[in-house]
Amino acid sequence: MLLREFIGVTYRRRFLFFKNQNPHSQSFSAFHRNLEIAAARQYRRHMISRRVWRRQEILRPYLRLIFRHLLFGYLVQVIRRDLGRLHLPFHSPDCYYDFFPNLAAIIWFNHHRSQCAPLLDSLIEQVIAENQRSIYAYALLTLSRLSEILPFADFDDLAGLLSRHSRPGNTPIGVELEFSNLGRFATFDKPFKGGISDLIFQNMQYYEAFFLDDISWRLGGYLDAHIRGRSFLSLPRIGSQPGGFYEYSLVRLDYPRSFSMPLSMDPGLVALYIDEVINFVAEIKPHSLHLNFEKIAFGELKPQLEDYLCLFLLGGDLGRNEKGEWRERRLADNELRGVIQRRKHRASEGQTAKEVVEYAFLRLWAPGERDYSYYPVLMAFKGFQYGFNIDLSCRDQTQGMLAWAHNPQALTDAAISRFIKTVELGWQCEGSHPVAVCRKVATEIKRILNQQNNLLKES
Repeated sequence: MLLREFIGVTYRRRFLFFKNQNPHSQSFSAFHRNLEIAAARQYRRHMISRRVWRRQEILRPYLRLIFRHLLFGYLVQVIRRDLGRLHLPFHSPDCYYDFFPNLAAIIWFNHHRSQCAPLLDSLIEQVIAENQRSIYAYALLTLSRLSEILPFADFDDLAGLLSRHSRPGNTPIGVELEFSNLGRFATFDKPFKGGISDLIFQNMQYYEAFFLDDISWRLGGYLDAHIRGRSFLSLPRIGSQPGGFYEYSLVRLDYPRSFSMPLSMDPGLVALYIDEVINFVAEIKPHSLHLNFEKIAFGELKPQLEDYLCLFLLGGDLGRNEKGEWRERRLADNELRGVIQRRKHRASEGQTAKEVVEYAFLRLWAPGERDYSYYPVLMAFKGFQYGFNIDLSCRDQTQGMLAWAHNPQALTDAAISRFIKTVELGWQCEGSHPVAVCRKVATEIKRILNQQNNLLKES
């Protein structure tokens, strides 16, 4: 279990260790031996520097992230062994293979945080007292205490919870979540940070110094500085690196980031996954969400500006600025590098890349922050993609979106009705959700749109 967790990332990085070896030579050992070599090299590499260790103000928050992810990884391994006896909803083999173990483990941890937190905090105090800087030792310590957690690890109830949330579909969905305590000021192109500061994580400047890439690999951990190519060589150093958004790219499979898989075809479970991941790192504020839907079919109706604005009302960030004026803040505050984009995702070498549509303008909000979950949002976006023809990926409407974002006006009832009707036609085209489910979701989407629209009418 230790090797699977701590060296789990090595399975994806093994070419870094062995790419110069000739597989036909006598010195090229079996994979098991290679794993031992990799473990030894990783052990030497994964040592927090003394300079970083002296930063007492950041030490405990970062160590807490490390130990939490290690425990999560071991729980995934335990749950994976129990999957055969749990009655779980269908999961497509074309989607991420550890979807259910990850989701079940993260739910279980969130529900039992009060029992887990004291144990993890005791480990943190132990390694600080012992001046222990080895990530490998942290993995071993966490594993040695797993027996104290497993007695209250009843996973049977999780199967029922997952079944209740399940709304199976036929369209692969991927999600990417960005977090930051500085909000839109997290990236290097906004260096003055708007007069705010992140006292807990220092804008994730020490992400690499604490090896969080290797620790958070199960959730696609990533530091997004919004710098193309992530070339920091010419940038002034602040701390150990410029910092940026803490991201869980839940579709990534490898560290060169060449391959990816969708998370699931079940929008109900994807919505649950989003909420649970946000709760998992509650000390970092949610910022933005990217949704990816595989392109299977587009509708015939060309979307008008109002149709895109319905998407903004559902998943964007309508709010007042410091002057009390309504804005769509994701767009008006220049947070976006793209609104809707077409991409190619390849699951592995040799496979044909599949086209996906990425919706990059959604706000990521914590559970309970709004009076609706991500489930109707996911359903609306999926119905939109099947109901409308978005071959232009909104390029013809971008200027109109930007103008509306700076001065949002209420939509007409006819525009909202047209949007909902087309979304319903999109669900029919996909053909996976029962009529009763579609009716219920359409009613909820209409309620949300009217609620958001009324804010603009009243202003």
